[in-house]
Amino acid sequence: MSNVSQFNSKETIQASACDWIAAIDRGLTGQETEALKAWVASNPSHQKVLAEMAALWDDMSVMNTVRELTPLPGRSAPNQVKRWWGAAAAAIMLTGLISWQWLASSSVSPQQVMLTQHSQTLVGEQKTITLADGSTVFLNTDTEIHVSFYADARQVVLLQGEAHFEVAKDPSKPFTVSAGDNAVTAVGTAFNMQFTQDKAFELTVTEGKVRVSSQSFGADKEQHAEPVIAQEGVMVFAGEKVLVDETVSSRVSLTQSEIAQSLAWQDGQIVFTGEQLPQALQEISRYTQVRFVIDDAALNTTRVAGYFRVGDIKGLLVALENSFAISSYEAADKTIHLHTAKDS
Repeated sequence: MSNVSQFNSKETIQASACDWIAAIDRGLTGQETEALKAWVASNPSHQKVLAEMAALWDDMSVMNTVRELTPLPGRSAPNQVKRWWGAAAAAIMLTGLISWQWLASSSVSPQQVMLTQHSQTLVGEQKTITLADGSTVFLNTDTEIHVSFYADARQVVLLQGEAHFEVAKDPSKPFTVSAGDNAVTAVGTAFNMQFTQDKAFELTVTEGKVRVSSQSFGADKEQHAEPVIAQEGVMVFAGEKVLVDETVSSRVSLTQSEIAQSLAWQDGQIVFTGEQLPQALQEISRYTQVRFVIDDAALNTTRVAGYFRVGDIKGLLVALENSFAISSYEAADKTIHLHTAKDS
């Protein structure tokens, strides 16, 4: 790290800071420690950028090392420094399962990954994350994504589950979400993607427009490698929904009410508008480890309508009893059995 050159561009300072963070993570030599102190002292912005990179690194020990090695006397009052580092520590804790890895260098080719991020939720968990470009992603239950930022592109892989994307506008860097064998590309828009089965997903565009294209990988495909996205595709506009598998289904126009219902999960609700009971229970099971068994086959055709709180199994069973004459009991294996009330 002693041969790090000093440049004034923000990107180069960030690249150097990322190299230093990686070096701190593996352990600095005595010579590197002195070189780091000299680099920080050479430019007032170096410490600020280094601290920002440390706050994004998912390791408190790295942040503590930066704090210990790079104090600048006279630049901040002690209480101000403590407040700043307290805020940085809070940011680290809020990232939860998010793991950032900065892999930048002073010269980055278009295909080289500049930043990666991995995030996921457990069954019944939901959370919102903010990406480095300012885009936000709302992860639904049991969802996993991997993010890769390149010099000229933003690439997200939806590995499982459901997510709603609000994309920060940047025409020079298309924002692409890959799922299965297809990809959705946008510049600045909002859309929802949910896996419905292996490699197939439902796409709902809530703002702007997106292009659905096929994608491919080379024969030596590596995990999270950048896919080749076809330039041709199907355009889907705000207020429309499609199902994407080997082909893209016909576009279905949605009312504002239907869009709100499909996104009700963001407010912790599930909305049913006449789905048959097995389909409704399948949706509810996405948010809980509880499993349901329908003992009475006649209930398979029962249609369910109403609003249900995510994870509120007790409230669900009361509603089924009062509104649909469906009784239940919990078996020894913790499964919940459903039957018609008259058989109870």
